[in-house]
Amino acid sequence: MIFSRKHPKPGYVYAITKGTYLGELFVSMEKIKNEHIFLSLPEMKIRAVPEDKFELGIKTGIIDIVEKLPRRIYGVCRKQYSKNLNPNLIKSITA
Repeated sequence: MIFSRKHPKPGYVYAITKGTYLGELFVSMEKIKNEHIFLSLPEMKIRAVPEDKFELGIKTGIIDIVEKLPRRIYGVCRKQYSKNLNPNLIKSITA
């Protein structure tokens, strides 16, 4: 897929095809400053990715756009994200 500056978008799923997070699916949750925040599946961990690294990952094929999740499924992911969210992560990004 051709890179769009509109990505990542909340509710979309991105496949990680190489590197440290190979095999994980990142569900886009929100953007805080220059960091995109994802819920990683199946690990259920919060991952913060700097905007420039996300763009590079899309352009080089490390990250593939998979699909937009149905609203109900995204709602389940939001609940898991809220449950796992560490306030210290948010503080470190916004500091």
